Amino acid sequence: MDPSRSPESVLDDLAARQLLIVSGKGGVGRTTVAALLGIALARRGRRVLVATVGPDDRLAWMLGQRSLSESPVAARPGLFIQRVVPHVCIREYGGLVLHSDRIAAAVLDNGPMRRLLRTIPGLDDFAILGKVWHEAVRDNNVDAVVFDGPATGHLRYCLGIPQAILRTLTVGPLPREARLMQDSLEDPRSVQSVLVGLPDRWPLSELGEMAAALREELHVGVGAVVVNGLWPAGLPELGAVDPDPEQDPDGAVARVFAATTVVARQARRQREGVTAWLESERAAGRAGAPVLALPWHWQGFTGVGDLEQVLAGLERPDLSAR
Repeated sequence: MDPSRSPESVLDDLAARQLLIVSGKGGVGRTTVAALLGIALARRGRRVLVATVGPDDRLAWMLGQRSLSESPVAARPGLFIQRVVPHVCIREYGGLVLHSDRIAAAVLDNGPMRRLLRTIPGLDDFAILGKVWHEAVRDNNVDAVVFDGPATGHLRYCLGIPQAILRTLTVGPLPREARLMQDSLEDPRSVQSVLVGLPDRWPLSELGEMAAALREELHVGVGAVVVNGLWPAGLPELGAVDPDPEQDPDGAVARVFAATTVVARQARRQREGVTAWLESERAAGRAGAPVLALPWHWQGFTGVGDLEQVLAGLERPDLSAR
């Protein structure tokens, strides 16, 4: 892993891609990172679609909208958001193959056919991956797609479906589409993944293993690893300080000192963990992907302003703060 590059240069590099696939374990902030990347790319003059498979509307709320739609909706200039739904993706793919949206809807968008299609292993994942790939690479509506994708445990399976199709089928529209998709996935100038993890050594170690698997098994490039939720560095540890009882009769100052000490110690532990992880990655010969760190936003997110504040606080991991 390469922690030395500036955040601006990493974002500039990511902005040159057509498809960014954001992944990480549940609860690490994948949707937040996807929204941040959408804002960052739009600021760089790109027309960006942020697509999510998430069942809730968090992506919409973060970007100032009330809800997500199955069609792209403008959230701000140059930035669009959308929920991707398997049966809609299958119907749209059918329209491409049959050259008729009306026929595809009649054939594929009815109850019995939907139930039949749900029995085909991997079809939903292939349809969703195909949808975001089509929007990013083959269509001309946007310059880039940021895909708030599946968790890392499911990502290898999802990205491996085109290879599985190519191993089992030789003729027909599916292997043709799979070949085109696989060629794009293997081209780091077109597609890259962005992996998200929390600032603890062992979760980050798993993320490093995932990055290696993506590169070596699936031939998908890793554009960045985002360490999300770093507590602020530089605060003093005041736990040993005992305020004068006459000047702090109700203990308010003592409680502030104790809280400051908790934050300072947690920040130090986090940075020590990130440092140890980076050193272990270098020792294992897995240097490569740049590392970015996002500050902990304890207030939560209420809109675009909060995202812009976090984006402004984007940093390299501060390896000197121990």
